[in-house]
Amino acid sequence: MRVAWDQLAAAYRPAAISHRRQIPLRVFVILVVVAATVWRPAFHFLVPWAAACIVAQIIEQQALRYFLTRAEPGRAVIFNLASDVLLAVVFGWASLPIWALGTPVATASAIILVSGSVLTALMGAEGCVAAFLAAVTPHMTYMLVLPLTSATRQDPLGAYYLMGVALFALVLGLVFAWSRRTFEAERSARRLAEAQTAAKSAFVAMVSHELRTPLSAILGGAGDLAREAGDARARDKAALIADAGAMMRALLNDLLDVSKIEAGRMSVEVLDFSPGALIDETVRFWRDEARAKGLALDLAGERDLPPWLRGDPVRLRQVLNNLLSNAIKFTPTGRVALSVRAERRGDGWRVAVEVSDTGPGLSPEQVARLFTAYDQLGPDTARTFGGTGLGLSISRDLARLMGGDLTARSPSQGGAVFELTLPMAAGVAPAVAEPTAAPKPPPSVFDRSPLALVVDDHEVNRRLLSHILDAMGVRVELAADGETGLALAGERRFDVILMDVNMPGLDGLETTRRLRLTGPNTTTPVIAVTAGVSDAEREACRAAGMDDWIEKPFQAATLQRVLWRALDPDLVRA
Repeated sequence: MRVAWDQLAAAYRPAAISHRRQIPLRVFVILVVVAATVWRPAFHFLVPWAAACIVAQIIEQQALRYFLTRAEPGRAVIFNLASDVLLAVVFGWASLPIWALGTPVATASAIILVSGSVLTALMGAEGCVAAFLAAVTPHMTYMLVLPLTSATRQDPLGAYYLMGVALFALVLGLVFAWSRRTFEAERSARRLAEAQTAAKSAFVAMVSHELRTPLSAILGGAGDLAREAGDARARDKAALIADAGAMMRALLNDLLDVSKIEAGRMSVEVLDFSPGALIDETVRFWRDEARAKGLALDLAGERDLPPWLRGDPVRLRQVLNNLLSNAIKFTPTGRVALSVRAERRGDGWRVAVEVSDTGPGLSPEQVARLFTAYDQLGPDTARTFGGTGLGLSISRDLARLMGGDLTARSPSQGGAVFELTLPMAAGVAPAVAEPTAAPKPPPSVFDRSPLALVVDDHEVNRRLLSHILDAMGVRVELAADGETGLALAGERRFDVILMDVNMPGLDGLETTRRLRLTGPNTTTPVIAVTAGVSDAEREACRAAGMDDWIEKPFQAATLQRVLWRALDPDLVRA
Protein backbone atom coordinates (compact mmCIF):
# COMPACT_ATOMS: atom_id res chain seq x y z
CA MET A 1 0.00 0.00 0.00
CA ARG A 2 2.86 2.33 0.79
CA VAL A 3 4.21 1.84 -2.71
CA ALA A 4 0.84 2.92 -4.16
CA TRP A 5 0.84 6.09 -2.03
CA ASP A 6 4.41 6.88 -3.05
CA GLN A 7 3.54 6.43 -6.72
CA LEU A 8 0.49 8.71 -6.34
CA ALA A 9 2.62 11.33 -4.57
CA ALA A 10 5.23 11.19 -7.33
CA ALA A 11 2.54 11.59 -10.01
CA TYR A 12 0.91 14.46 -8.09
CA ARG A 13 4.10 16.44 -7.48
CA PRO A 14 4.12 18.27 -10.87
CA ALA A 15 0.46 19.19 -10.31
CA ALA A 16 1.31 20.50 -6.83
CA ILE A 17 4.02 22.74 -8.28
CA SER A 18 1.58 23.97 -10.94
CA HIS A 19 -1.14 24.64 -8.33
CA ARG A 20 1.32 26.68 -6.28
CA ARG A 21 2.10 28.83 -9.32
CA GLN A 22 -1.65 29.37 -9.95
CA ILE A 23 -2.38 30.77 -6.46
CA PRO A 24 -1.74 34.45 -7.37
CA LEU A 25 -3.94 34.09 -10.49
CA ARG A 26 -6.85 32.63 -8.49
CA VAL A 27 -6.67 35.34 -5.85
CA PHE A 28 -6.53 38.00 -8.58
CA VAL A 29 -9.63 36.57 -10.31
CA ILE A 30 -11.58 36.45 -7.03
CA LEU A 31 -10.75 40.04 -6.18
CA VAL A 32 -11.57 41.31 -9.70
CA VAL A 33 -14.96 39.53 -9.72
CA VAL A 34 -15.89 40.98 -6.33
CA ALA A 35 -14.65 44.48 -7.15
CA ALA A 36 -16.57 44.54 -10.45
CA THR A 37 -19.95 43.39 -9.10
CA VAL A 38 -20.27 43.82 -5.34
CA TRP A 39 -21.64 47.36 -5.62
CA ARG A 40 -24.87 45.90 -7.04
CA PRO A 41 -27.29 44.54 -4.41
CA ALA A 42 -28.00 41.42 -6.43
CA PHE A 43 -24.34 40.39 -6.11
CA HIS A 44 -23.82 40.85 -2.36
CA PHE A 45 -23.49 37.07 -2.04
CA LEU A 46 -20.04 37.37 -3.65
CA VAL A 47 -18.56 38.85 -0.45
CA PRO A 48 -18.97 35.69 1.68
CA TRP A 49 -18.07 33.63 -1.41
CA ALA A 50 -14.76 35.52 -1.80
CA ALA A 51 -14.00 35.11 1.92
CA ALA A 52 -14.66 31.35 1.70
CA CYS A 53 -12.46 31.13 -1.42
CA ILE A 54 -9.59 32.88 0.34
CA VAL A 55 -9.89 30.50 3.32
CA ALA A 56 -9.94 27.48 0.97
CA GLN A 57 -6.95 28.92 -0.87
CA ILE A 58 -5.00 29.29 2.40
CA ILE A 59 -5.81 25.67 3.28
CA GLU A 60 -4.56 24.53 -0.12
CA GLN A 61 -1.39 26.61 0.21
CA GLN A 62 -0.59 25.03 3.57
CA ALA A 63 -1.28 21.56 2.19
CA LEU A 64 1.01 22.25 -0.77
CA ARG A 65 3.79 23.52 1.48
CA TYR A 66 3.51 20.45 3.70
CA PHE A 67 3.55 18.15 0.67
CA LEU A 68 6.39 19.80 -1.26
CA THR A 69 8.74 20.15 1.71
CA ARG A 70 8.59 16.51 2.77
CA ALA A 71 11.29 14.19 1.49
CA GLU A 72 8.79 11.29 1.44
CA PRO A 73 5.28 12.79 1.19
CA GLY A 74 3.48 9.43 0.78
CA ARG A 75 0.02 9.68 2.35
CA ALA A 76 0.34 13.47 2.66
CA VAL A 77 -1.01 13.65 -0.89
CA ILE A 78 -4.51 12.93 0.46
CA PHE A 79 -4.57 16.37 2.12
CA ASN A 80 -3.76 18.00 -1.20
CA LEU A 81 -6.48 16.12 -3.06
CA ALA A 82 -8.97 17.04 -0.32
CA SER A 83 -7.95 20.70 -0.53
CA ASP A 84 -8.36 20.56 -4.34
CA VAL A 85 -11.92 19.27 -3.91
CA LEU A 86 -12.68 21.90 -1.24
CA LEU A 87 -11.40 24.76 -3.39
CA ALA A 88 -13.34 23.53 -6.44
CA VAL A 89 -16.57 23.21 -4.38
CA VAL A 90 -16.21 26.69 -2.86
CA PHE A 91 -15.11 28.42 -6.06
CA GLY A 92 -17.76 26.82 -8.27
CA TRP A 93 -20.57 27.58 -5.79
CA ALA A 94 -20.84 31.15 -7.14
CA SER A 95 -22.27 29.77 -10.38
CA LEU A 96 -25.50 28.73 -8.57
CA PRO A 97 -26.75 32.17 -7.44
CA ILE A 98 -25.47 33.76 -10.66
CA TRP A 99 -27.52 31.26 -12.73
CA ALA A 100 -30.53 31.88 -10.49
CA LEU A 101 -30.62 35.53 -11.53
CA GLY A 102 -32.40 34.23 -14.62
CA THR A 103 -31.12 36.63 -17.28
CA PRO A 104 -29.36 35.35 -20.41
CA VAL A 105 -26.16 37.17 -19.44
CA ALA A 106 -26.26 35.68 -15.93
CA THR A 107 -26.77 32.19 -17.36
CA ALA A 108 -23.83 32.65 -19.72
CA SER A 109 -21.71 34.07 -16.89
CA ALA A 110 -22.37 31.01 -14.72
CA ILE A 111 -21.37 28.67 -17.56
CA ILE A 112 -18.22 30.73 -18.28
CA LEU A 113 -17.25 30.67 -14.61
CA VAL A 114 -17.54 26.89 -14.38
CA SER A 115 -15.95 26.27 -17.80
CA GLY A 116 -13.02 28.54 -17.00
CA SER A 117 -12.46 26.70 -13.73
CA VAL A 118 -12.55 23.36 -15.56
CA LEU A 119 -9.93 24.55 -18.08
CA THR A 120 -7.75 25.89 -15.26
CA ALA A 121 -7.97 22.48 -13.55
CA LEU A 122 -7.03 20.80 -16.83
CA MET A 123 -3.92 22.93 -17.15
CA GLY A 124 -2.96 22.52 -13.50
CA ALA A 125 -3.32 18.73 -13.41
CA GLU A 126 -0.04 18.25 -15.34
CA GLY A 127 -1.24 14.84 -16.53
CA CYS A 128 -2.08 13.52 -13.03
CA VAL A 129 -5.43 11.68 -13.13
CA ALA A 130 -6.11 12.10 -9.40
CA ALA A 131 -5.45 15.85 -9.48
CA PHE A 132 -7.62 16.24 -12.59
CA LEU A 133 -10.59 14.34 -11.11
CA ALA A 134 -10.34 16.10 -7.74
CA ALA A 135 -10.49 19.55 -9.32
CA VAL A 136 -12.87 18.87 -12.23
CA THR A 137 -15.54 16.64 -10.66
CA PRO A 138 -17.12 19.38 -8.47
CA HIS A 139 -17.25 21.80 -11.41
CA MET A 140 -18.82 19.26 -13.75
CA THR A 141 -21.36 18.48 -11.02
CA TYR A 142 -22.26 22.17 -10.82
CA MET A 143 -22.59 22.28 -14.60
CA LEU A 144 -25.07 19.37 -14.50
CA VAL A 145 -27.24 20.70 -11.64
CA LEU A 146 -27.37 24.34 -12.74
CA PRO A 147 -30.62 23.92 -14.77
CA LEU A 148 -32.26 22.23 -11.73
CA THR A 149 -31.72 25.17 -9.38
CA SER A 150 -34.38 27.55 -10.74
CA ALA A 151 -37.36 27.81 -13.05
CA THR A 152 -35.17 26.54 -15.89
CA ARG A 153 -35.67 22.99 -14.65
CA GLN A 154 -38.96 23.01 -16.59
CA ASP A 155 -37.30 24.29 -19.74
CA PRO A 156 -38.13 21.90 -22.64
CA LEU A 157 -34.64 22.48 -24.05
CA GLY A 158 -32.95 21.24 -20.89
CA ALA A 159 -32.25 17.86 -22.44
CA TYR A 160 -30.22 19.54 -25.18
CA TYR A 161 -28.24 21.40 -22.52
CA LEU A 162 -27.42 18.10 -20.81
CA MET A 163 -26.33 16.67 -24.18
CA GLY A 164 -24.01 19.65 -24.56
CA VAL A 165 -22.56 19.05 -21.09
CA ALA A 166 -21.99 15.40 -21.98
CA LEU A 167 -20.19 16.37 -25.18
CA PHE A 168 -18.12 18.92 -23.23
CA ALA A 169 -17.16 16.20 -20.74
CA LEU A 170 -16.19 13.86 -23.60
CA VAL A 171 -14.02 16.48 -25.28
CA LEU A 172 -12.52 17.39 -21.90
CA GLY A 173 -11.58 13.75 -21.29
CA LEU A 174 -10.01 13.45 -24.74
CA VAL A 175 -8.00 16.65 -24.25
CA PHE A 176 -6.80 15.46 -20.85
CA ALA A 177 -5.77 12.08 -22.29
CA TRP A 178 -3.82 13.85 -25.04
CA SER A 179 -2.17 16.24 -22.54
CA ARG A 180 -1.30 13.34 -20.24
CA ARG A 181 0.47 11.53 -23.07
CA THR A 182 2.31 14.73 -23.93
CA PHE A 183 3.43 15.29 -20.34
CA GLU A 184 4.53 11.67 -19.96
CA ALA A 185 6.50 11.83 -23.21
CA GLU A 186 8.17 15.06 -22.09
CA ARG A 187 9.07 13.65 -18.69
CA SER A 188 10.31 10.43 -20.23
CA ALA A 189 12.52 12.42 -22.59
CA ARG A 190 13.81 14.51 -19.67
CA ARG A 191 14.61 11.41 -17.61
CA LEU A 192 16.38 9.88 -20.61
CA ALA A 193 18.40 13.06 -21.15
CA GLU A 194 19.35 13.18 -17.46
CA ALA A 195 20.35 9.52 -17.56
CA GLN A 196 22.44 10.13 -20.68
CA THR A 197 24.11 13.13 -19.04
CA ALA A 198 24.87 11.09 -15.93
CA ALA A 199 26.22 8.25 -18.06
CA LYS A 200 28.36 10.64 -20.06
CA SER A 201 29.71 12.22 -16.88
CA ALA A 202 30.52 8.80 -15.46
CA PHE A 203 32.21 7.83 -18.73
CA VAL A 204 34.28 11.03 -18.79
CA ALA A 205 35.29 10.49 -15.17
CA MET A 206 36.30 6.90 -15.93
CA VAL A 207 38.25 7.88 -19.05
CA SER A 208 39.86 10.71 -17.10
CA HIS A 209 41.06 8.31 -14.45
CA GLU A 210 42.45 5.95 -17.07
CA LEU A 211 44.15 8.73 -19.03
CA ARG A 212 45.67 10.40 -15.99
CA THR A 213 47.59 7.25 -15.06
CA PRO A 214 49.77 7.07 -18.22
CA LEU A 215 49.90 10.88 -18.31
CA SER A 216 51.47 10.88 -14.84
CA ALA A 217 54.10 8.49 -16.14
CA ILE A 218 54.75 10.69 -19.19
CA LEU A 219 55.21 13.85 -17.12
CA GLY A 220 57.22 12.09 -14.42
CA GLY A 221 59.46 10.37 -16.94
CA ALA A 222 60.00 13.59 -18.87
CA GLY A 223 61.03 15.34 -15.66
CA ASP A 224 63.54 12.63 -14.83
CA LEU A 225 64.98 12.69 -18.37
CA ALA A 226 65.37 16.47 -18.21
CA ARG A 227 67.25 16.26 -14.89
CA GLU A 228 69.46 13.37 -15.92
CA ALA A 229 70.16 14.43 -19.53
CA GLY A 230 73.80 15.06 -20.23
CA ASP A 231 73.44 17.37 -23.23
CA ALA A 232 71.17 20.20 -24.34
CA ARG A 233 69.59 18.23 -27.18
CA ALA A 234 68.39 15.49 -24.82
CA ARG A 235 67.01 18.12 -22.42
CA ASP A 236 65.11 19.75 -25.30
CA LYS A 237 63.53 16.41 -26.19
CA ALA A 238 62.53 15.85 -22.58
CA ALA A 239 61.06 19.35 -22.44
CA LEU A 240 59.07 18.62 -25.62
CA ILE A 241 57.58 15.50 -24.01
CA ALA A 242 56.74 17.48 -20.87
CA ASP A 243 55.09 20.27 -22.89
CA ALA A 244 53.00 17.75 -24.83
CA GLY A 245 51.95 16.09 -21.57
CA ALA A 246 51.00 19.46 -20.08
CA MET A 247 48.91 20.20 -23.16
CA MET A 248 47.13 16.85 -22.83
CA ARG A 249 46.47 17.60 -19.17
CA ALA A 250 44.95 20.99 -20.02
CA LEU A 251 42.63 19.42 -22.62
CA LEU A 252 41.64 16.70 -20.17
CA ASN A 253 40.85 19.28 -17.49
CA ASP A 254 38.63 21.18 -19.95
CA LEU A 255 36.66 18.02 -20.72
CA LEU A 256 36.23 17.31 -17.02
CA ASP A 257 35.06 20.86 -16.32
CA VAL A 258 32.44 20.65 -19.07
CA SER A 259 31.27 17.30 -17.72
CA LYS A 260 30.93 18.71 -14.19
CA ILE A 261 29.08 21.80 -15.41
CA GLU A 262 26.63 19.75 -17.46
CA ALA A 263 26.01 17.43 -14.50
CA GLY A 264 25.52 20.37 -12.12
CA ARG A 265 28.49 19.27 -9.97
CA MET A 266 30.75 22.27 -10.56
CA SER A 267 31.15 24.44 -7.47
CA VAL A 268 33.03 27.63 -6.59
CA GLU A 269 34.79 28.59 -3.40
CA VAL A 270 34.67 31.84 -1.45
CA LEU A 271 38.08 32.94 -0.18
CA ASP A 272 39.80 36.21 0.66
CA PHE A 273 42.34 37.09 -2.04
CA SER A 274 44.20 40.04 -3.47
CA PRO A 275 42.71 40.82 -6.92
CA GLY A 276 45.58 43.11 -7.91
CA ALA A 277 48.21 40.47 -7.20
CA LEU A 278 46.19 37.76 -8.99
CA ILE A 279 45.74 39.83 -12.15
CA ASP A 280 49.35 41.01 -12.15
CA GLU A 281 50.66 37.43 -11.80
CA THR A 282 48.35 36.22 -14.58
CA VAL A 283 49.51 38.91 -17.00
CA ARG A 284 53.17 38.27 -16.18
CA PHE A 285 52.61 34.56 -16.86
CA TRP A 286 51.42 35.32 -20.43
CA ARG A 287 53.85 38.17 -21.17
CA ASP A 288 56.65 35.90 -22.47
CA GLU A 289 54.28 34.12 -24.87
CA ALA A 290 52.99 37.45 -26.18
CA ARG A 291 56.52 38.77 -26.56
CA ALA A 292 57.57 35.61 -28.44
CA LYS A 293 54.80 36.30 -30.94
CA GLY A 294 55.78 39.98 -31.28
CA LEU A 295 52.72 41.28 -29.39
CA ALA A 296 52.51 43.90 -26.67
CA LEU A 297 50.57 42.82 -23.56
CA ASP A 298 49.31 45.83 -21.62
CA LEU A 299 47.71 45.99 -18.17
CA ALA A 300 45.72 48.91 -16.79
CA GLY A 301 43.59 49.66 -13.74
CA GLU A 302 44.90 47.00 -11.35
CA ARG A 303 46.15 49.68 -8.91
CA ASP A 304 42.59 50.99 -8.46
CA LEU A 305 41.25 47.66 -7.23
CA PRO A 306 40.38 47.15 -3.55
CA PRO A 307 43.23 45.40 -1.74
CA TRP A 308 41.14 42.34 -0.75
CA LEU A 309 38.00 40.74 -2.16
CA ARG A 310 36.07 37.54 -1.45
CA GLY A 311 35.57 35.10 -4.31
CA ASP A 312 37.10 32.11 -6.05
CA PRO A 313 40.63 33.09 -7.13
CA VAL A 314 41.27 29.72 -8.80
CA ARG A 315 38.26 29.97 -11.11
CA LEU A 316 38.88 33.68 -11.76
CA ARG A 317 42.43 32.90 -12.80
CA GLN A 318 41.15 30.08 -15.03
CA VAL A 319 38.79 32.46 -16.86
CA LEU A 320 41.51 35.11 -17.28
CA ASN A 321 43.95 32.49 -18.58
CA ASN A 322 41.41 31.38 -21.19
CA LEU A 323 40.73 34.95 -22.31
CA LEU A 324 44.41 35.92 -22.56
CA SER A 325 45.33 32.64 -24.25
CA ASN A 326 42.63 33.16 -26.90
CA ALA A 327 43.53 36.81 -27.42
CA ILE A 328 47.21 35.99 -28.00
CA LYS A 329 46.38 32.97 -30.17
CA PHE A 330 44.04 34.87 -32.52
CA THR A 331 46.03 38.13 -32.77
CA PRO A 332 48.71 37.99 -35.50
CA THR A 333 50.13 41.49 -34.91
CA GLY A 334 49.56 44.45 -32.63
CA ARG A 335 48.63 44.24 -28.98
CA VAL A 336 46.52 42.57 -26.33
CA ALA A 337 45.26 44.65 -23.43
CA LEU A 338 43.72 43.75 -20.09
CA SER A 339 41.98 46.53 -18.20
CA VAL A 340 40.16 46.22 -14.91
CA ARG A 341 37.87 48.48 -12.91
CA ALA A 342 35.88 48.12 -9.70
CA GLU A 343 32.72 49.95 -8.64
CA ARG A 344 31.35 50.05 -5.11
CA ARG A 345 27.91 48.38 -4.85
CA GLY A 346 26.50 48.60 -1.32
CA ASP A 347 28.70 46.51 0.95
CA GLY A 348 30.42 44.81 -1.97
CA TRP A 349 32.02 45.50 -5.33
CA ARG A 350 31.32 44.99 -9.00
CA VAL A 351 34.54 44.05 -10.77
CA ALA A 352 34.80 44.31 -14.56
CA VAL A 353 37.77 42.85 -16.45
CA GLU A 354 38.09 43.64 -20.15
CA VAL A 355 40.43 41.76 -22.51
CA SER A 356 40.81 43.35 -25.96
CA ASP A 357 42.98 42.57 -28.95
CA THR A 358 43.83 43.85 -32.43
CA GLY A 359 42.95 40.60 -34.18
CA PRO A 360 40.59 40.08 -37.14
CA GLY A 361 37.45 40.66 -35.06
CA LEU A 362 34.20 38.74 -35.00
CA SER A 363 31.11 38.77 -37.19
CA PRO A 364 27.66 38.97 -35.53
CA GLU A 365 27.13 35.29 -36.40
CA GLN A 366 30.42 34.34 -34.74
CA VAL A 367 29.56 36.33 -31.61
CA ALA A 368 26.27 34.43 -31.38
CA ARG A 369 28.08 31.06 -31.54
CA LEU A 370 31.13 32.06 -29.54
CA PHE A 371 30.18 30.47 -26.21
CA THR A 372 28.84 27.20 -27.66
CA ALA A 373 30.81 24.21 -26.42
CA TYR A 374 32.94 22.42 -29.06
CA ASP A 375 32.11 25.11 -31.65
CA GLN A 376 35.27 26.59 -33.17
CA LEU A 377 33.58 28.98 -35.60
CA GLY A 378 34.50 26.87 -38.62
CA PRO A 379 36.94 24.20 -39.83
CA ASP A 380 39.64 26.78 -40.58
CA THR A 381 39.78 27.75 -36.92
CA ALA A 382 40.20 24.15 -35.80
CA ARG A 383 42.89 23.44 -38.41
CA THR A 384 44.82 26.65 -37.75
CA PHE A 385 44.64 27.00 -33.99
CA GLY A 386 43.66 23.55 -32.67
CA GLY A 387 41.98 23.06 -29.32
CA THR A 388 38.58 21.68 -28.39
CA GLY A 389 36.50 24.85 -28.49
CA LEU A 390 35.66 24.51 -24.78
CA GLY A 391 37.58 27.40 -23.22
CA LEU A 392 35.06 30.19 -23.74
CA SER A 393 32.06 27.99 -22.97
CA ILE A 394 33.65 26.93 -19.67
CA SER A 395 34.65 30.52 -18.91
CA ARG A 396 31.14 31.87 -19.29
CA ASP A 397 29.69 29.01 -17.23
CA LEU A 398 32.23 29.70 -14.49
CA ALA A 399 31.45 33.42 -14.60
CA ARG A 400 27.75 32.69 -14.13
CA LEU A 401 28.47 30.22 -11.32
CA MET A 402 30.28 33.08 -9.58
CA GLY A 403 27.22 35.31 -10.03
CA GLY A 404 28.51 37.32 -12.98
CA ASP A 405 28.70 37.00 -16.76
CA LEU A 406 31.08 36.95 -19.71
CA THR A 407 30.17 38.82 -22.90
CA ALA A 408 31.90 39.51 -26.21
CA ARG A 409 31.69 42.20 -28.85
CA SER A 410 33.64 43.27 -31.92
CA PRO A 411 34.23 47.04 -32.24
CA SER A 412 33.86 48.70 -35.63
CA GLN A 413 37.59 49.44 -35.75
CA GLY A 414 38.39 45.72 -35.53
CA GLY A 415 39.56 43.28 -32.93
CA ALA A 416 37.53 41.58 -30.21
CA VAL A 417 36.62 42.63 -26.68
CA PHE A 418 35.65 40.21 -23.91
CA GLU A 419 34.22 41.62 -20.70
CA LEU A 420 34.01 39.64 -17.48
CA THR A 421 31.80 41.13 -14.76
CA LEU A 422 31.63 39.69 -11.26
CA PRO A 423 29.93 40.78 -8.04
CA MET A 424 32.25 40.30 -5.07
CA ALA A 425 32.11 40.92 -1.36
CA ALA A 426 34.77 42.96 0.36
CA GLY A 427 37.61 40.81 1.63
CA VAL A 428 39.78 40.90 4.72
CA ALA A 429 43.55 40.67 4.78
CA PRO A 430 44.68 37.35 6.27
CA ALA A 431 46.33 37.37 9.65
CA VAL A 432 50.12 37.49 9.59
CA ALA A 433 51.33 33.95 9.98
CA GLU A 434 53.75 33.04 12.73
CA PRO A 435 57.29 32.33 11.59
CA THR A 436 57.45 28.71 10.59
CA ALA A 437 60.20 26.30 11.43
CA ALA A 438 62.83 25.55 8.89
CA PRO A 439 61.56 23.18 6.20
CA LYS A 440 62.20 19.52 6.79
CA PRO A 441 65.20 18.13 4.99
CA PRO A 442 64.39 15.68 2.22
CA PRO A 443 64.41 12.03 3.21
CA SER A 444 67.49 11.45 1.08
CA VAL A 445 69.65 13.25 3.65
CA PHE A 446 68.28 11.28 6.61
CA ASP A 447 70.54 8.75 8.25
CA ARG A 448 67.76 6.20 7.77
CA SER A 449 65.55 6.20 4.71
CA PRO A 450 61.79 6.35 5.28
CA LEU A 451 59.64 3.43 4.18
CA ALA A 452 56.61 3.99 1.92
CA LEU A 453 53.79 1.67 0.92
CA VAL A 454 52.32 2.31 -2.55
CA VAL A 455 48.84 0.83 -3.10
CA ASP A 456 47.69 1.14 -6.72
CA ASP A 457 45.95 -1.24 -9.09
CA HIS A 458 47.73 0.13 -12.17
CA GLU A 459 51.21 -1.19 -12.88
CA VAL A 460 52.31 2.02 -14.64
CA ASN A 461 51.45 4.06 -11.56
CA ARG A 462 53.26 1.65 -9.25
CA ARG A 463 56.37 1.74 -11.41
CA LEU A 464 56.26 5.54 -11.69
CA LEU A 465 55.82 6.11 -7.96
CA SER A 466 58.49 3.56 -7.15
CA HIS A 467 60.91 5.26 -9.54
CA ILE A 468 60.25 8.76 -8.18
CA LEU A 469 60.36 7.73 -4.53
CA ASP A 470 63.53 5.72 -5.03
CA ALA A 471 65.19 8.80 -6.53
CA MET A 472 64.18 10.71 -3.38
CA GLY A 473 65.81 8.12 -1.14
CA VAL A 474 62.55 6.55 0.00
CA ARG A 475 62.31 2.77 0.32
CA VAL A 476 59.16 1.40 -1.33
CA GLU A 477 56.91 -1.62 -1.04
CA LEU A 478 54.18 -2.13 -3.65
CA ALA A 479 50.63 -3.49 -3.45
CA ALA A 480 48.41 -4.06 -6.49
CA ASP A 481 45.09 -3.86 -4.60
CA GLY A 482 43.52 -2.90 -1.29
CA GLU A 483 43.57 -6.40 0.18
CA THR A 484 47.30 -6.80 -0.47
CA GLY A 485 47.93 -3.33 0.93
CA LEU A 486 46.09 -4.20 4.15
CA ALA A 487 48.05 -7.44 4.47
CA LEU A 488 51.39 -5.62 4.12
CA ALA A 489 50.27 -2.85 6.48
CA GLY A 490 49.33 -5.48 9.05
CA GLU A 491 52.87 -6.95 9.06
CA ARG A 492 54.99 -3.83 9.59
CA ARG A 493 54.79 -0.11 10.17
CA PHE A 494 55.34 2.33 7.30
CA ASP A 495 56.32 5.98 7.46
CA VAL A 496 53.86 7.01 4.73
CA ILE A 497 51.26 5.29 2.54
CA LEU A 498 50.31 6.43 -0.97
CA MET A 499 46.82 5.14 -1.68
CA ASP A 500 45.04 5.14 -5.06
CA VAL A 501 41.43 6.18 -4.43
CA ASN A 502 39.77 4.53 -7.41
CA MET A 503 40.57 0.82 -7.35
CA PRO A 504 38.38 -2.17 -8.29
CA GLY A 505 37.11 -4.29 -5.43
CA LEU A 506 38.34 -2.67 -2.22
CA ASP A 507 38.83 0.98 -3.15
CA GLY A 508 41.24 3.37 -1.49
CA LEU A 509 38.64 4.94 0.82
CA GLU A 510 37.48 1.62 2.28
CA THR A 511 41.08 0.36 2.51
CA THR A 512 42.02 3.46 4.52
CA ARG A 513 39.01 3.09 6.80
CA ARG A 514 40.03 -0.51 7.61
CA LEU A 515 43.65 0.57 8.00
CA ARG A 516 42.63 3.06 10.71
CA LEU A 517 40.81 0.43 12.79
CA THR A 518 43.71 -1.80 13.89
CA GLY A 519 47.31 -2.70 13.22
CA PRO A 520 50.64 -0.87 13.33
CA ASN A 521 49.60 1.83 10.77
CA THR A 522 46.50 3.34 12.42
CA THR A 523 48.28 6.73 12.64
CA THR A 524 50.52 6.49 9.57
CA PRO A 525 50.04 9.43 7.13
CA VAL A 526 48.01 8.34 4.11
CA ILE A 527 48.28 10.36 0.87
CA ALA A 528 45.40 9.92 -1.57
CA VAL A 529 46.42 9.53 -5.21
CA THR A 530 43.35 10.59 -7.16
CA ALA A 531 42.20 11.80 -10.55
CA GLY A 532 40.01 14.52 -9.01
CA VAL A 533 40.26 16.84 -6.01
CA SER A 534 36.85 18.49 -5.86
CA ASP A 535 35.51 19.61 -2.49
CA ALA A 536 33.30 16.53 -2.24
CA GLU A 537 36.18 14.20 -3.14
CA ARG A 538 38.50 15.86 -0.63
CA GLU A 539 35.84 15.59 2.06
CA ALA A 540 35.41 11.89 1.26
CA CYS A 541 39.18 11.40 1.60
CA ARG A 542 39.23 13.20 4.96
CA ALA A 543 36.23 11.23 6.19
CA ALA A 544 37.99 7.97 5.30
CA GLY A 545 41.05 8.98 7.34
CA MET A 546 43.41 10.25 4.63
CA ASP A 547 45.78 13.08 5.54
CA ASP A 548 46.63 14.64 2.17
CA TRP A 549 46.14 14.11 -1.56
CA ILE A 550 47.89 14.48 -4.87
CA GLU A 551 46.05 14.83 -8.16
CA LYS A 552 46.90 12.80 -11.25
CA PRO A 553 48.78 13.54 -13.40
CA PHE A 554 51.48 14.71 -10.99
CA GLN A 555 55.12 15.63 -11.34
CA ALA A 556 58.02 14.68 -9.12
CA ALA A 557 58.25 18.16 -7.55
CA THR A 558 54.57 18.11 -6.60
CA LEU A 559 54.83 14.65 -5.09
CA GLN A 560 57.90 15.74 -3.17
CA ARG A 561 56.09 18.71 -1.60
CA VAL A 562 53.15 16.53 -0.52
CA LEU A 563 55.51 13.86 0.80
CA TRP A 564 57.48 16.38 2.88
CA ARG A 565 54.23 17.60 4.44
CA ALA A 566 53.33 14.08 5.49
CA LEU A 567 56.69 12.80 6.70
CA ASP A 568 57.98 13.57 10.15
CA PRO A 569 61.61 12.74 10.90
CA ASP A 570 60.55 11.26 14.24
CA LEU A 571 58.59 8.60 12.35
CA VAL A 572 61.45 7.55 10.08
CA ARG A 573 62.25 3.89 10.50
CA ALA A 574 65.41 1.94 10.06
